[in-house]
Amino acid sequence: MKFKESKEFVKKLYDILEDKKNEKYIRWNESGLSFFIIDPKEFAENILQNFFRHKNINSFIRQLNKYDFHKIKSKPELILSFGNQVIEFEHMYFQRGKRNQLYKIKRKSSSLEQISVVSDLLPSVKSNQIFHEHIIVSIKDLSNKFDILIDNVNDIKKMLNNILNNTNYNFSVLIYDEDTSMAMQIYNLLKDKRLNVTVMESKSNLYSALKNIEFNFMIFGANLLFFKEVMRYLRGFNHMTPVIYIGFEKYDFDLYSIGVTDFIKKPFTFSDFFNVINKYIPKKENN
Repeated sequence: MKFKESKEFVKKLYDILEDKKNEKYIRWNESGLSFFIIDPKEFAENILQNFFRHKNINSFIRQLNKYDFHKIKSKPELILSFGNQVIEFEHMYFQRGKRNQLYKIKRKSSSLEQISVVSDLLPSVKSNQIFHEHIIVSIKDLSNKFDILIDNVNDIKKMLNNILNNTNYNFSVLIYDEDTSMAMQIYNLLKDKRLNVTVMESKSNLYSALKNIEFNFMIFGANLLFFKEVMRYLRGFNHMTPVIYIGFEKYDFDLYSIGVTDFIKKPFTFSDFFNVINKYIPKKENN
């Protein structure tokens, strides 16, 4: 079953996401900048079947690609909550609460689509009918082969992504800072190091991540009272993972006595930051 070649697809997808009845199958992420499908099989059975009259998840993903949606890697805490089968997509003009931007989403054109336009015009051309039918059959055959090729390319991309993830992004870092702007500043400093960086946005998810996800080192910038509580919890079962605390210089106790491994003094420079961080990043990742 093909989707209608119009923005009706985009508008319908947005309406599905806005309807809370569909949240067990598809929903916005916390920031509203992307959306994720919780279980592709359940999504196909209940959403695609009801709204698009087919159950082909690959066809749905191809349609997203045609509108320039991109599949992104989900954060560990989202996978922890919903499972490894989650698939997540984003588009710079497809965001929660910003329906007025949908008109900016354009469908990508291709040479195959231009051929399809010609096939639509053929019946109106006063030429040999047999020739027309032959051309249309050829175009349909080409379209089917093109869809198969796209599926194969997507499979290859998945394989390459898995290889990339297993070789370049297998070093995991946790960032928690109550100042979200500071957390994003640290994230931006680390993202070029080809690290798998997780920014925790809530205290409730933090404890679960500490217990269930393995990190190579952690960076904290929380207030001291909460930070002490976190360190007591963490060091109760994990004495090995390095913890770097970012804060001001004067404290009435020894930070290292509660399990802190290293300290970065605020305010800090780029050089100050990496003088400490580079101790914990493997040299092969720090090229």
